[in-house]
Amino acid sequence: MNKKIFTIGYEIPGRSEDLLDFTSNNSLMDADIVLFNTDTPYGLDYPSTFQGKNSYTEDASFDYKEQLKHWRNELDNFLKTGKIVFLLLSKKEEFYLATGEKQHSGTGRNRQTTNIVNLHDNYEFLPVNIGRITVATGKHIEFTGNTIFNEFLVNKVTMPLYTVYLENVENAQVIFTGKDKTKTLGAVYKSGDGHLVVLPYVKYDEEKFTRYDEKEDKSYWTEDAIKFGNNFIDCLLSINQQLAQESKKTPLPKWATLKQFSTEKELETKKAIDKNTKEIEEIKLRNEKLQVELEEEQALKDLLFEQGKPLENAVIESLKFLGYQAENYDDGELELDQVITSPEGHRFIGECEGKDNKDI
Repeated sequence: MNKKIFTIGYEIPGRSEDLLDFTSNNSLMDADIVLFNTDTPYGLDYPSTFQGKNSYTEDASFDYKEQLKHWRNELDNFLKTGKIVFLLLSKKEEFYLATGEKQHSGTGRNRQTTNIVNLHDNYEFLPVNIGRITVATGKHIEFTGNTIFNEFLVNKVTMPLYTVYLENVENAQVIFTGKDKTKTLGAVYKSGDGHLVVLPYVKYDEEKFTRYDEKEDKSYWTEDAIKFGNNFIDCLLSINQQLAQESKKTPLPKWATLKQFSTEKELETKKAIDKNTKEIEEIKLRNEKLQVELEEEQALKDLLFEQGKPLENAVIESLKFLGYQAENYDDGELELDQVITSPEGHRFIGECEGKDNKDI
């Protein structure tokens, strides 16, 4: 029986009929395999920007949040049924969505209304935590050797570069990394009875893969495009089949884990794993404390490139370092970036302005 594949946000050459619109309310119930591409709000109005990022209207924000909720529920239910979702790691993008709340300042003719917004990103539809996502571009991709993913290489369904990597990946089998083995570029996450398979982005040249027929005023996939698409589909089907077979292996019964049914070597191995796990947790805890110290040490660098609240906080810390007292002021009507008192007792008002389109 042919497997039915649904793709969201990514069109496989030759399989345009499988493409679902991100803005639709389609169900995944009829699919056997799902391929998802992260995407920013599409077809929605964003007439303004905030702190250098797109800021969407109230109506567009509401629509996008509904779409996020829809796809999160659909993917969660799909995974719970024991099926597989493939996720392509495209560039992480941040944007602002309106909360629906408003803030008022001033009175009479000077009364101003400010729409409150929150920062979001294009990975929020995921029902599974895949780790911290960091934007970075590179070409070096290392394969950890899991034979299930050989087809990904044999069919040359590979990404010549990556645009993000994952850190703090937990409860997952890492498949691809960067040259730095701590940077994950692909992994398999168990979710419910199913699997979320995260892969480097698979890119193709749409201009080279399509030809335009002037008489019909229509574009068609080329033979190379169809071949590429078929290879990609074969790769997904192969991974799906092998992961499904792995899942059918009977779990170890509880009685089989008891000490009286374990060999000495098994007990020694378990003890070693427990010891390593404890050491890992201790190292993680130490790293978390060091990370806090590092962020505190790096905070003053925010003076060079930040904007908004991060810049205001950096200015306050810098002033304190110089012996001044400084704090934000907001009484609901009047908002000041800083109220400053010098060592001599003089008072000042501070206003911060950051750069929007330069590193410094």
